[in-house]
Amino acid sequence: MVSLRKRAVHAFILPVLDWLTIVAALIFAIIFRGREFAGEFTFVGAPLEGEIVFLVTFGAAATLFFRYQSLYKVNVFVTVADQIIRILKALLYTILGLALLSFFIRTNWILDSRLAMAYFSVAAALLLIGGRAIVFRNIYLWLSRRKVFHRNALIVGAGENGKNLAINLFLNDHLGLNLVGFLDDELPLGKVVFNRAKVIGRVAELKDIVKVFEVQEVIISLENVDHGSLINVLEIATSTDAVVKITSPLYDVVPARLFIEKYGNLPVVGVSQFSPSPLMEVYKRMFDSLLAALGLLLLAPLFGAIALAVKMGSDGPVFFAQTRIGKGGRPFKFYKFRSMTVGSDKDKDREKTVVQFMQTKTKNTPTEQASTKIVNESRVTPIGRFLRKTSLDELPQLFNVLKGDMSLVGPRPCLPFEWEHYEEWHKRRLSVMPGCTGMWQVAGRSVVGFEDMVVLDLYYIQNASVLLDFGLLLKTLPVMLFGSGAK
Repeated sequence: MVSLRKRAVHAFILPVLDWLTIVAALIFAIIFRGREFAGEFTFVGAPLEGEIVFLVTFGAAATLFFRYQSLYKVNVFVTVADQIIRILKALLYTILGLALLSFFIRTNWILDSRLAMAYFSVAAALLLIGGRAIVFRNIYLWLSRRKVFHRNALIVGAGENGKNLAINLFLNDHLGLNLVGFLDDELPLGKVVFNRAKVIGRVAELKDIVKVFEVQEVIISLENVDHGSLINVLEIATSTDAVVKITSPLYDVVPARLFIEKYGNLPVVGVSQFSPSPLMEVYKRMFDSLLAALGLLLLAPLFGAIALAVKMGSDGPVFFAQTRIGKGGRPFKFYKFRSMTVGSDKDKDREKTVVQFMQTKTKNTPTEQASTKIVNESRVTPIGRFLRKTSLDELPQLFNVLKGDMSLVGPRPCLPFEWEHYEEWHKRRLSVMPGCTGMWQVAGRSVVGFEDMVVLDLYYIQNASVLLDFGLLLKTLPVMLFGSGAK
């Protein structure tokens, strides 16, 4: 777990500044809309206590939209144009959230007039852009040039990738990192790699080196290693209290598919944990049960319409039940609306093709549009084609969520024969509860290779959080509507 005192100073200051700015803009809107004084501080007849709760809570919630727009990443808040665009996007979500609150919760202490909304929007935009893009940015850059708030960094891997990373750290003072040295198993100890930074130990000594040199950030830049070796190093690194990041060709699919922090011209992938905490798992179970029950209730008419269409479209049952592998290799019964002719799951040729696809380690480039999802199109029914394209065939998995076999968000469950051919590092993707949607559906779906799919799932596990789950659920909707990558 990362020690709070070793996080970058901006990770604390910026969210607080954003929270204060949103609260200030709300107060500005309240004052200019008009407020009555009746012997005590009131707002349109509402007591001060209710007003304070609203200001504090909404201000804190607004910072989640800012995090969603990557506004706390160094390579964003040191820019001007990109930062302003992201501020306006985050502010738009904030305003929409405020408007929804005003619509659904009829109370005086929420801004409930167009004029108040306009005051808030203008005030928030001016204060955020001025405070962030002008004041904070310039103060941060000025302090960075004087090495204030710099943190000790350690690079694991002294090859070309590691050397290139060291050059970027040297040329970009605003990153706030002081390189203490490299860990490498190939070069001799004491070998100077760049400037005065040298090899100070072996990869196996990572944990001890972090303590001895008081390292606040570990950046893994290993080359010519397999995924299993990289994951082993990650496990050691995340057991320290340092921030852990990766810049490795093995994780290239993550920056290719997601907006990721950059150190100079190098994308770096943050890793906050090796596996989710027990508290996170409790939250997910409560969250999943509530939303799955609500979804089944609200979608009951749609379930009926789809069931009727499936039954009329071809012979066979409405639902398709299949054994899948879930958390820790545990089998369970998986439900979907039937989209193919009866008996299509017994296709041995498809099994051979899938295994061959996994073993050839096919890697697609991000620009490729051809799907890697292996489906016998001749066995898909006409209504099934539409259901698969929109992912409506997946809706019965809400029953799996209620049963506790699946989560709303997580890696997709695999088939038993796939599990049998998994390498050990592949099995890490199912160290958590499988999900109805996840990183693969949103960021890659059917257009990434098998090992890249596993890496995307590992990225999710290594960064699982409330905000990430919420963002993936929101991003799943347009993927379903437009059928991107589905077959």
